[in-house]
Amino acid sequence: MKRRLLSLLAVLALMVSLIPGALAAPEALVITMRLNSPWCVIGDTVTQIDSESSAVVLMSESGRTMLPIRRMIEAYGGTVEWVPETNGVRCSLNGTSVELEYDSTTALVNGEEVTMDVPMRAKNNRSFVPVRFVSENLGLYVEWEPQNQIVVVSNGQLDKNTLTALPQVQKLVEKTTPKVSPVTLTSKSYALASGTVSANVITVNMKDPRVSVKSTLSNGKLNSPASFQSMAASSGAVAVINANFFNSNSAVQDPIGHLMVNGQFVYASSGISSLGITDTNEMRYGRPPVFVRIETVDGGAYRWWDAYEVNMLKQFSGQAVLYTPARGTSFQVTYPGSVLTVVNNVTTSFQMVSAGQTVSIPANGYVLYSSDTVTNYSFFNQFEAGRTVALRPYLQRDDVEGFQLDGVQTIVSGAPRLVQDGVKSTYLDPGFTEARFTTAVTPRTAVGTTSDGKLLLVNVKAATIEQMRDLMLTLGCVDAINLDGGASTAMYYNGQVLATPGRNLTSTLQVFVSE
Repeated sequence: MKRRLLSLLAVLALMVSLIPGALAAPEALVITMRLNSPWCVIGDTVTQIDSESSAVVLMSESGRTMLPIRRMIEAYGGTVEWVPETNGVRCSLNGTSVELEYDSTTALVNGEEVTMDVPMRAKNNRSFVPVRFVSENLGLYVEWEPQNQIVVVSNGQLDKNTLTALPQVQKLVEKTTPKVSPVTLTSKSYALASGTVSANVITVNMKDPRVSVKSTLSNGKLNSPASFQSMAASSGAVAVINANFFNSNSAVQDPIGHLMVNGQFVYASSGISSLGITDTNEMRYGRPPVFVRIETVDGGAYRWWDAYEVNMLKQFSGQAVLYTPARGTSFQVTYPGSVLTVVNNVTTSFQMVSAGQTVSIPANGYVLYSSDTVTNYSFFNQFEAGRTVALRPYLQRDDVEGFQLDGVQTIVSGAPRLVQDGVKSTYLDPGFTEARFTTAVTPRTAVGTTSDGKLLLVNVKAATIEQMRDLMLTLGCVDAINLDGGASTAMYYNGQVLATPGRNLTSTLQVFVSE
C-alpha cells in the first residue's frame, strides 16, 4: 500500500510539473527611485530616470511621489503614448490602460473614471504622474522605503519589512548618498605641556578603499630637486607633504634613509626611522636594515649577489651598491671593485673597475657595484652571462619592531622618532642629535598613525622636537616620525599650499582619492 501511494505521488508531481501554470514564475523586476534624485535602479542597472536630463528628479506633491513614467512602464513591457484629443497621456500594460489629463484629478482606467489625489503636472518639458496611482492600476506593486525616501515598484509582491535589504535599494543608496571625504584638514592651536603649538593636521582614513598613499621622487630621478608647488599642483593628489631629509647644501642632494616609490627602492640606506605603507594601506614603522639581492630565476644552478645600499654614491671597503636608472645614466667609481650589469633581467657583463672610472647604467636594467673586498669574499658567486635574474629586497636581519617588506609599496624615512607604541620616544637617530633636531624652534613636518588606523600628516610653523612629541600624542598617534623641516617644510591640501618651502625638494608623500 505504501509503495502504491509513493508511486501515485510521483505521478501527480510529474503531472503538475507539466502544467504551464505550475512553472516557476520569472524573477520579479524591481525598480527603485529616490526622492529628489535623478537616479534610479532598473533591475541590476543604475541609470537616470530621464536618460536625457539629470534635472528630472522624483518629486513630491501633497505627499504623493511624481515622475515621468515612460521609462518605468517600458521596462515592464508597457507603452506610454500621447493622446492628442485630450492633450493627455495613456499608459498601457498587460491589457490595462490608464489615461490622464494635465491638472485633472480624474483619470480613466480602462475607460472608467477614477479620482486621483493629485493630477498630472508638466515640469521641465516632462509629464509628471503620480507613481503609486498609475503603477497599482496597471497591476504593479508599490512600496515606500522611508529610511532613504525610496519608492520601490515591482511586478511581484513586496515585503515592506525587508525593503532596505533589496539590492536595488542598496545600489540606489550607494549611488545617491554623498560620500564623506576620507581626507580632511584641521587647522588649530593645541595647548601642550611643552607649550602651545599651531598646526595643520591632515587626517587620512586608510581604511577607505578609495585612498592610496605614494611617495615620489622629484623629476623621477635622484639629485634633481623640483618646486614643491609644481609637484603638488601637477600630481592630482588631494594632499602632499615633504618627505625625506636630504643634503640640501651639498652638490649631490640625495635623500637620507629609505625611499621606495611604487614598490621599487630608488634609494636605500639603512639606519633611521621609516614608515612603510603596503598595497592594502597597512602602515609599518621601524628601522629596517634593507639589502637587495640579485638572484637567478631561470631554473639553473642558483646564483645570487647582494647590494647593501641602493644608489648611494659613497663607496668604500666592504661596500656593495645597486645602481638603477633613478641614479641617472652613469656613476663614477671612487673605490676599486667590480660591476655586474643586468639588462632586461639578464646578466650581460662583469668587469673589474678602478677609482675614477665611469660606469654606464642601462636604461632598461641596473648595475651592481661591489668593492674589491666583497668580490674576494668566499661567498661571492662567480659571474655567469645570460642568466635570468630578479631583484628581491629583503631584511639583512629582523627589525626590532617587526617591520616586514612583504606588500610594501611606499617607504619614506625621517628622524627622530616621536612616538613609538603609544609613548614618547626619546631616541635620537644617528646624525640627528644637533639642536635643530631637538631644542631649536623651527617649522616642522611629521607623519603618524592613530590607534584606529588613520594616517596623520602634520605641519607646524614653529616647534621643538619635544613639542612635536607632545602634539602627536595629543592627536592620538601610537607611532610617529619627524620628517624634514626648516626650509623644506611643505604642505598642500585640495589645491591650496598651506606651507611653502624655501627650497626645491627631492621627495614628497602624496595622498590620492579615487572616484
